[in-house]
Amino acid sequence: MRDSKFEILRIISMIFIVISHYSLWGKWNDANRFKYLVYQPLGQIGVCVFVLISGYFLSSRVLSAKDGWRRANKLWLKTLIYSWIIFIAVISTMEFKNMSIITILTAIFPVVFGEYWFITEFIILMLFVPILNQMLVSLNKKELKYYIGIIVFGSTILPLFVKNLRPFGDMNSAIAIIAVYLIAGYIKKYNIKLSKLISWSMFLGGIVIELLSIFILKNYDAKMIHFTYGFIPLISAIGLFNVGISMKSFHNKFINYIASSVLAAYLITENPLLRMWLWNEFLHISKLQNYNYLLFLLYGIVISILEFLRN
Repeated sequence: MRDSKFEILRIISMIFIVISHYSLWGKWNDANRFKYLVYQPLGQIGVCVFVLISGYFLSSRVLSAKDGWRRANKLWLKTLIYSWIIFIAVISTMEFKNMSIITILTAIFPVVFGEYWFITEFIILMLFVPILNQMLVSLNKKELKYYIGIIVFGSTILPLFVKNLRPFGDMNSAIAIIAVYLIAGYIKKYNIKLSKLISWSMFLGGIVIELLSIFILKNYDAKMIHFTYGFIPLISAIGLFNVGISMKSFHNKFINYIASSVLAAYLITENPLLRMWLWNEFLHISKLQNYNYLLFLLYGIVISILEFLRN
């Protein structure tokens, strides 16, 4: 039976992702947009926590290339099903000719065309898990720290400060996800446990830094959320993950059942054909900027949790 303390982390990670989309996809007034991006930092933290959980459990297993393909194929198939169902639902309510060829191809081949960036990168991770596990077993502690450090620096730190120097791609690349997986494997292999003070400081400190970066860059439009990706949310995620693994193990069927549906919440709320309609036409979140800011904050938490549970 699955340990519910990890399932709680999985649920939290997906709620973080959904609530970050609440901030990201609202049609906010440009003058005050920075105020409504308050939940944006949680998105990448949620992504990293999700990968840390996977890495913590998978990294110690002996897996073949066939095992990696099976895991990737299972996720691929589930993504296809959700993408096709949403695509059929959307084209049944609008004229097919209003869609571009790229939009149609992306909906039909979601993994290949990157309809969901995280799913595509996670599938690549699953394909490489067998060899990554061999790396975690064969390398000693010093060697692992060395290679993890190189990958983290090249994929999560360098792209933050040098726009045209991205040796491992951008901060949403598969190699960045691989770095998180290796960190989880390192934590598991050497039984790394941080104190609660350090863990909470990492988690909350990272969020504060990200929020400050949004405020400082509020006049720079797209660059406003630049520092909500990369190394800073990774540090926050490691802190939150350590808080989770320090909890006592327990088993709860309801929690485990809810946790099994987390992927569906992501596939529905982040579908490109659906997300703008969902947040702005169905839930009308943009209207909240005309009301008290506290209402916006509270509504974000409530609607994200309900949306997650509904899916």
